[in-house]
Amino acid sequence: MKNKKHKNKVILFISFLFITILCSASINVSAQCAPNPYPSGKAGHSMIYDTLNDVIIVYGGTTSFVGDYKDHSTYDVLAYDCNNNNWTNLNPIGQPNGSSWTAIAYDSESEKLIQFSGVAPDGTYSDDTWIFDYVTRTWTKANPNATPAIRHNHVMAYDSESDVVILHGGIAHNEYNPTGEYIHYNDTWAYDFNSDTWTNMNPSGLDVGLAEAQMVYDSESDRMIMFGGYYTQPYDAPGPEHYSQETWVYDYNSNTWENVTTTIHPDYRIDHALAYDSESDRTILIGGWQLLANSPIVSETWIFDYNTQTWENMNPSSQPERYGHQIAYDSESDLVILFGGISRTQASVPYDLIYTYDYNSNNWTAMSKVLCPTPTPTSFIVVLPMLSLFSILAVIVIRRKRN
Repeated sequence: MKNKKHKNKVILFISFLFITILCSASINVSAQCAPNPYPSGKAGHSMIYDTLNDVIIVYGGTTSFVGDYKDHSTYDVLAYDCNNNNWTNLNPIGQPNGSSWTAIAYDSESEKLIQFSGVAPDGTYSDDTWIFDYVTRTWTKANPNATPAIRHNHVMAYDSESDVVILHGGIAHNEYNPTGEYIHYNDTWAYDFNSDTWTNMNPSGLDVGLAEAQMVYDSESDRMIMFGGYYTQPYDAPGPEHYSQETWVYDYNSNTWENVTTTIHPDYRIDHALAYDSESDRTILIGGWQLLANSPIVSETWIFDYNTQTWENMNPSSQPERYGHQIAYDSESDLVILFGGISRTQASVPYDLIYTYDYNSNNWTAMSKVLCPTPTPTSFIVVLPMLSLFSILAVIVIRRKRN
């Protein structure tokens, strides 16, 4: 009789353990997939790589160009994990004023994301500086004594050698200028998170301001690399002379800009994207918009080597056609990640698809959308049948015990 009771207990224990493993497995599978619904596509957003947490951070942007894009602007902060092809909406506490055509930079020393200015959904600007902490999912407004002027379409990147964020250029809409024209900025600023100070660098070498350029930090050479943009408002510009096809390099230590443009280089463009591949020590450019060209949206991948100061058109077998997108280099995966933007065939609603670029193989790859099942089907399909099985086994054991 005692052996029979022991046998019944063993059956119950094994059944319970089996069901627990199955339920746990179903939960782990769900954790590895992207949220349902998949994040909306974006344009005019900002994107960086968080080296500490090994995630791509996407902030703000607009989800549609139907009507006024500002009506579709967002303040959300998304994290993309390339290892698991997984999106997470961080749902942060607090929010900056500017959300579209703003600029962010990741301060790896302080493990903080720095944001400045940009366009709010109501069309206003501010000269606020905001700090985002990934761990606490919190935005905090900084309080520097002096700041750059309000603007959008400026560029920022973090100089890890000097532990400062560098800002250049941008414009402000005409409602902020009594003459009714765009305000075009030709200034370079440095922000120190530790002292919460902005410093107007007043550098030598660059005598014009650029808007809608792109800039990255080359950590191997300890230089900022900037390409493209425009000198005056593009929608009123009569010709390509108002656009830049120049490559500019900024040295914080000597506080100088240097024009390193060579004969072979990408054509003028705006709304392109740059990322620095630290493993290969190359700056990567993809896409952009040539407003006055017959085919204005560019489908090109270029590589810049600062050591030789040369550009090379990589001509991969296939590549996404985009402008208004962003890219960032994931050093853990050794891949460039592209998200968002629009094209000639999809000009109203930005793309939501992720692409990766591998410099070593010169290949662009579209990542598949792996969506999570909704919670209710997961619970009823996996958990309830297992519980039912456990109940049946329990009844059988109890009846045997009575007999």
